[in-house]
Amino acid sequence: MSTSLWITSAIIAIGVALILGISYKNTRSLLFNPLENRVLRYKAEPEKHPAYQFELHGLNPQRRELTTEDDFNINTWYIPSTSGVSVVLLHGYKMDSGEMASIAAMLVRHGFGVIIPDLRAHGDSEGELITFGRYEWRDIQAVVDYVTGEEPHTRLGMLGNSMGGALALCYAARDDRIEAVVAQSPYASMRHSLSQGIKYFTGLPPFPFVPLIRMFSLPYVDLDAAQISPLQMMNKLQQKPVFILMGGADEVVNPQGAEQLYKAGGAATQFWFEAELKHVAFHGEKAADFERRVVEFFSAKLLPIQKEHTL
Repeated sequence: MSTSLWITSAIIAIGVALILGISYKNTRSLLFNPLENRVLRYKAEPEKHPAYQFELHGLNPQRRELTTEDDFNINTWYIPSTSGVSVVLLHGYKMDSGEMASIAAMLVRHGFGVIIPDLRAHGDSEGELITFGRYEWRDIQAVVDYVTGEEPHTRLGMLGNSMGGALALCYAARDDRIEAVVAQSPYASMRHSLSQGIKYFTGLPPFPFVPLIRMFSLPYVDLDAAQISPLQMMNKLQQKPVFILMGGADEVVNPQGAEQLYKAGGAATQFWFEAELKHVAFHGEKAADFERRVVEFFSAKLLPIQKEHTL
């Protein structure tokens, strides 16, 4: 082998090894969220803890530790309903229940109960592995079991942000106790938004890293699996009220996916699109409209019809 060919081969081998190493490292970073890192974050920035966020928004929720069927302890915050309707609130990727504090306060003002978990590998809950729904449905099931046990006659809605919105759609497709869903900035599927998400969270270009990260993820979760794809689940939500919110300037998930979700939904599916909004921005940038439309949605679908009284 000539010297130049040997050098070229060595450079290629080093380049391939470097790309594989970067891909593996970033796969681990994307899928794992160690509890010790979360604890250190709360110690360094106590104002980021959910308890502080709830207090900041004038809420005093009951704290509960729920156990899933696979024995994970899930930290949960609970405010009972005064209207006979409760809403399960699901936070986004590597966020926590505190992300939902302002939305919880909004719903509580209108008489809705709320129950807000830290999903596994998030907040104060156990676990380190994030599987985008492969196992998180068990966390949601524990939450739904708890609130229906506490309030047997309550009707349940669900509202999620980003990954939480995707989880809400997938979970509602498997549990008839969830009667209405609001999904703010959900992805249609991991495959559909993986390129955009990886670029946002890691700074890496889609090629060659998306296929490699997908490959390195397989021992933990199949990112192409139908069970974690909201788009694949929409056929089971044809009769269920669904409200999808998407900003056209979303930098985390592909906005076109929300339109696909809307088209795949049934007659009861609604779509709110704002071209200028970024990721999960409706309740911040369009607060008054968000409150009106979300409260009207849950009220129309879940509250009993009030009969008019004539004098």
